[in-house]
Amino acid sequence: MLEDDAVIEVSAQKLEQEISESVEKKSIVSEEEIQKSGAKTVGDALKNLPEITVSNASAGNANESVTMQGLGNGYVKIMIDGVTVSSDFQGSTPIFQIPVENIEKIEVTKGADSVLYGSESMGGSINIITKKTSENAESDDGLKISGSLTEELGYSPAISNWKNYLAGTLFTGGKNLSNSLAACLNYIPGKEKTTFDALAGKITYFENTQKILGFARDTLTWKDDWGNIAIYGLYADSDQKSNFTKTGYDKGAQMDYRSLRGEGGLNAKYIFGDNFYLDGFSAGKFYYMKTSYDVKAGVYSSSSSTDSNSCDWESDIRAHWNLNESNELIFGLNADLESIDGSSFDERKYALETAFFAQDTISFFDEKISLVPGFRVDHSPEIQGSSVSFMATPKLALKYTPDEYTALRLCYGMGYKMPSLKEKHWIFRHSYAPGAGNFILYGNPDLKSEKSHSFNAEIEKNVANYFKINLGGYFNYIIDLIDSVVIDATSSPQIREYQNVDKAITYGGEFSVCTELDRFKGKAGYALTQAKSFDKNDEEWQDLALRVRHRITVSAEYLIPAIESSFSVNAQWNSRQLLSSGTNYYTPDYLMLNASLSKKFWDEKLEVYFGADNILNNMHFKKGTNGENQEKYYGLEESVTLRLGVKLRIEN
Repeated sequence: MLEDDAVIEVSAQKLEQEISESVEKKSIVSEEEIQKSGAKTVGDALKNLPEITVSNASAGNANESVTMQGLGNGYVKIMIDGVTVSSDFQGSTPIFQIPVENIEKIEVTKGADSVLYGSESMGGSINIITKKTSENAESDDGLKISGSLTEELGYSPAISNWKNYLAGTLFTGGKNLSNSLAACLNYIPGKEKTTFDALAGKITYFENTQKILGFARDTLTWKDDWGNIAIYGLYADSDQKSNFTKTGYDKGAQMDYRSLRGEGGLNAKYIFGDNFYLDGFSAGKFYYMKTSYDVKAGVYSSSSSTDSNSCDWESDIRAHWNLNESNELIFGLNADLESIDGSSFDERKYALETAFFAQDTISFFDEKISLVPGFRVDHSPEIQGSSVSFMATPKLALKYTPDEYTALRLCYGMGYKMPSLKEKHWIFRHSYAPGAGNFILYGNPDLKSEKSHSFNAEIEKNVANYFKINLGGYFNYIIDLIDSVVIDATSSPQIREYQNVDKAITYGGEFSVCTELDRFKGKAGYALTQAKSFDKNDEEWQDLALRVRHRITVSAEYLIPAIESSFSVNAQWNSRQLLSSGTNYYTPDYLMLNASLSKKFWDEKLEVYFGADNILNNMHFKKGTNGENQEKYYGLEESVTLRLGVKLRIEN
């Protein structure tokens, strides 16, 4: 991917394909790419990267999920401006509840990145960079105002259902003081359907997901010669109702997923001179989630719900010291106080993590070789009976640039994941099924941290300024893997407990090619993922469930000369996923094709666009083992969806 929005013109036919300056393996999703994809949320925007698999809640997986290098929820750290995004108590980060308004870019670092970002980044990290202000909103001559307003209507002919998306940004600023406000409302009313069941009689349910998402974020910034300081706050409210299954006793079963997220904090940067500055943040976060599952099936009807809320405060301070032109040192401190409570906990539970970290970037031989060593030391004290945890994690990355058109990257990083409060203290009673489905799962305060050794290699090549090619591979070895274990199979209910069980491995690679010509941009990528855990009872390696083994993404954009309009398409295909380890049950594969046409008017201040999603109308190659097709398993009853939108940019 092109790392910089600025490009250097070479001729009328081609633009320079720049080699990334990053030493580690990174991908960048730019603001322009997000807009062209038609994405409304961060989850949508990440779908165009082959190395990342993102999933909405579905029949096979009730949680939103993001997977990198075969490692899923709880193993990929997601941040906004370096601040960790709150997750639910099951480790699922609500990536489909983070809108793309006011996003400058999304940085994706592949492989273990625990030195700078700590626990839960064994698979990689995703940092969402927001716009702090607008260049047009900064002025020495008085108040400047700029912003945008987007209105989009969507329609699904298959179920005669409308949806609406409204979003806006507003930047105001003068010489020193500026303010950035972004807000959006995404409303999908859902289509209700009535059917008849022999057990339950007349049933009304949602044929597609009903969703209401509201989001607002405001940042007030003071900028001066000495640096800057900013205070910010955000609020997000999401309510989703969906129908998961329509057969058997669960006919008409509905899940209601409600979440609230609030956050506020301060970040600052202080410049001591040309070679040294400090930056950091301190932020408080609140997250509430309630999940209700209602089954309408006559005498077999049932209703259940769970709720949880988390509160935590995270602070981070970093020093950046340029020792000389070829040596930059970063070192700092981090502290995170977490707490969680809810229906599956007997009282509010707490955890504290503190860390010191350092990373140095050293360049040799006219910057042909760059070396990044680093280390991190984490400590978690005993709280509420949990054991003391101490971790030391090293890192070493190497980049070799033999010429301006080629880069070779090698990286080793040790990752770790401290046991979550859920894994330490959860008391979960599962009484919705007989036999082994009737159990109590207990947390374990004596759990050890999971650890990983991550190896990554990548070659990046500019081919005659027409193409940029990336080829990479990885291997992760995880020890002290945490999983639930049956400790008393004879009792009723069965007793289970979280324990450090054994080990797992993930390995694979990705290939991508991109080009940027005078009027054409194109990208294509393929990723291979293998993930296995070791079964001590059978003494063999077994495939881990819900991993996409093969994934292909393609995107292209062409500026039509006669009408100066932009036409773009993007497609993705995921192979079938194993539903449960040790079985031969698979999901259907997934195939999606979207397209859009846009035209700018009025000195590019007004943009009108038309889009079509799911153009192939849920066509795919292979059904799931139980006969599910793409539409039913992934909840895509809307089929083809048409979009018409207008975006207005304003400035004084």
